Amino acid sequence: MDEQTLHTIDDELRAIRLDDGPKLQPLRLDKMFLRARQWRPPAAASSSSSNQIEHIERSPTPPRHTKIYPLPLPLPIASSTSQPQDTMHETVEETRLAGVSPLSKLFQYPELVPSVLEHFDQPKDLAIAARVCRDWCRIARKRLYEYVWVRPWEDGCRFKLVLLMDTLHKHPELCELVHKLDVRFFPLAARGSERSELDDQVQQAISHMCNLQSLVWTRDRSINPALLEKISDLDHLRSLEITGHSYRYYDAALFGCMPALEDLRIMMPDPNLKSKLVGVVSALGQRKRGGLKSLGIICQTSSLIDDAILKAMAPHLTALRRLTLWGCSRVTRDGVFTILDEANDNVVELSLDALPHSRLLDLTSAPPLPQLTTLSLTISIPHPDPANPIAVPSDLPILPSLRSLTSFHLTLSAAHYWLPLSTYVALQSQLSTPSMLRKLSLINLVIGQDTLSYILETNPLLEELYISINGRSTILNCEALEGNNKLRIFHVNAPPQWTPTSDDLTRLAEKMRGLDQIGASNRVYEVHRRLDDDGISRAELSRWGKTTIPGYFQVWRA
Repeated sequence: MDEQTLHTIDDELRAIRLDDGPKLQPLRLDKMFLRARQWRPPAAASSSSSNQIEHIERSPTPPRHTKIYPLPLPLPIASSTSQPQDTMHETVEETRLAGVSPLSKLFQYPELVPSVLEHFDQPKDLAIAARVCRDWCRIARKRLYEYVWVRPWEDGCRFKLVLLMDTLHKHPELCELVHKLDVRFFPLAARGSERSELDDQVQQAISHMCNLQSLVWTRDRSINPALLEKISDLDHLRSLEITGHSYRYYDAALFGCMPALEDLRIMMPDPNLKSKLVGVVSALGQRKRGGLKSLGIICQTSSLIDDAILKAMAPHLTALRRLTLWGCSRVTRDGVFTILDEANDNVVELSLDALPHSRLLDLTSAPPLPQLTTLSLTISIPHPDPANPIAVPSDLPILPSLRSLTSFHLTLSAAHYWLPLSTYVALQSQLSTPSMLRKLSLINLVIGQDTLSYILETNPLLEELYISINGRSTILNCEALEGNNKLRIFHVNAPPQWTPTSDDLTRLAEKMRGLDQIGASNRVYEVHRRLDDDGISRAELSRWGKTTIPGYFQVWRA
């Protein structure tokens, strides 16, 4: 190429200006490609400059952006053949503007609106939908206030609680829409008139929640006697989870006055509540509708709850279906079996801490449990050997015949032990054959690839699996995972240096077409699937953004 040609090309490139036409979106490249970022091709370009242009366009690699899926374009109005010929040649833009959006069909069938709005999960989306029209506002409000929560791990929880109670106490009609209220945060630092005003607003709001069915209020030192009196007057309250710190804060005997209470969960009970617990259960058992169907006592590590209390409550728990006893270090097999015997084969869910001295590792002598579907056991190795952390069959629980069991959770507390295939086979052999398990979690019991393959091959109905592994290769090289389309939730725990990356999880989601939730350690992802330009289904992961609690945090225990 001679010098004159080079000068010609240089003059043409210098002639390119930003004001030669409308701006394009910036490519956000570094300054090496500043000319490429500002350049827009003219309507007609010479062949010599086109070569330079192609080189500039191909050189940089554009950044990856989140794919945006637009709303469907309006449908064009079909043209009639009887129209004049000149009207048949409308431009594309005119046809588009003259069309009708496919979304307009939604307004032609009002009965579809509730079905559409029930898939909205985020409160901010429901708030926007409430502005569409009066009918949408009525439906969206019902969804928005049906389940209300204040959680301490969310941003602005204090601001949210204050505004929520201010809104509810001013609008009793909104209180009537609340079916479930979950308060795990309360501004204890508030003092004087600020605290008094907030307490009054809470009491007024609760008193108008005539349709409230479930209440969670676990913030310690946030309940006062007047508030609990309002709660005990609610006619439809069936489920109550409450802090057990009652001394000088509330009278626990009011639990026994609740007309519809069926599910009672007490967090960290104190001696004052312990002294009234038997009386509460007895009072509830004397109602015409019967006693409690679910009882849960959760402690960190406490000796307050013992076999004597369980045996005293047992005669009043004949309708019991769910029993949870965590952190009660003085509870043994005698007290638990007494309650199970009085429950008359009704128990469907049992969750226990099976400490070595409790003798709950051996459940073979338990009363018959023909309807038990969920069994959760937290165990500890009786004689741990740090030099050889391998679990043997004698370290694991001995189970009775449980033909209805569909969910099994086994957690090893305060340690990590290797679970060999032979040991797991001995454990699973105690379950029903063929296996009916749909949900399995093995926390802190580390398994290898052979054990994982055995679990998947021998549990064809399994939908949720939570395991601990020793490295990425355990799941990446497992052939049994590749063709598995049954699992909906798959979560793994591993040491930090061997935890699967998000790319590893994406590759797994590509192979497992049934997954809609996957995670590693404390990371949880939603699985979204789309068709690419070639019609091939691709999996994309996004961090958990739903308002519901992920499955892993429902089975994991610290």
